[in-house]
Amino acid sequence: MSTPDKPLALVTNDDGIRSHFLLALVNALSENFEVVTCAPNGERSWIGHAITRHEILKPKKEKKFPGKLAYSLNGTPADCVNLACGNLLEQAPDIVISGINLGYNITLPMVLSSGTVGGALEASLLGHPAVAASFALPNEQFDAIRESGGKVEGDLASSLEKSAVSISEYAEMVVNLPKPTSLVVHNLNFPDSYQGDHPPMLTFADSLKLNSLFTQTDDKKGYQLTYRSEWLDQAEVQIGSDLWALRENMASVSRLDFTEMCGKRYLDP
Repeated sequence: MSTPDKPLALVTNDDGIRSHFLLALVNALSENFEVVTCAPNGERSWIGHAITRHEILKPKKEKKFPGKLAYSLNGTPADCVNLACGNLLEQAPDIVISGINLGYNITLPMVLSSGTVGGALEASLLGHPAVAASFALPNEQFDAIRESGGKVEGDLASSLEKSAVSISEYAEMVVNLPKPTSLVVHNLNFPDSYQGDHPPMLTFADSLKLNSLFTQTDDKKGYQLTYRSEWLDQAEVQIGSDLWALRENMASVSRLDFTEMCGKRYLDP
């Protein structure tokens, strides 16, 4: 499926196949990659590395979608990567890229809860180079952009396009590295003002504590997820972290290395 000139990229996300941020990424990658997309048929945010247990997964081929081929799946981002690599692709992907996420994925609590990162983690577990990518949104516009499926205009649209190009360039660099011998996810984050004038700087995931994520509903009958952006705004930042880079309006990449959890180099024979 790949050509001598273009490596094969598998793309997924957690915002769903209709996300305009996903389309921006596929369009940018298509310049230098053969792109196959397998993404959830709806939003699967905050789902981490979840794998579907009690449902039959049914991939649906999507027509009029950029790239080589595209499928939607009634599953999680990790499902999409595993099923595509094991059942839909004719050959192993040269790289798997998950994103572009609507909103940032920085600091350990969000990184480990992110469906975007979860999709990339599944790729790494399968032995493939893995990249996750996210784009910060203005707090006051987040809900409206999410409800629109990621439609942005003006300066935000320009920054998104430049971020997608930067992700493609970073992916090219990763593909040209030696085959991975550790369990690493390259977690990229872009500020909403990104102008493409510098590549992502190397950072680490900040160890922010988010506290309770749930608040009682108005009818007092249950509790719902309520993320508070002020947790990041008021946090004491660690210089050199992904949160510090975002505050400085800089694109960042944290290389999340899970190798030590395995007790040895994960991909060694």
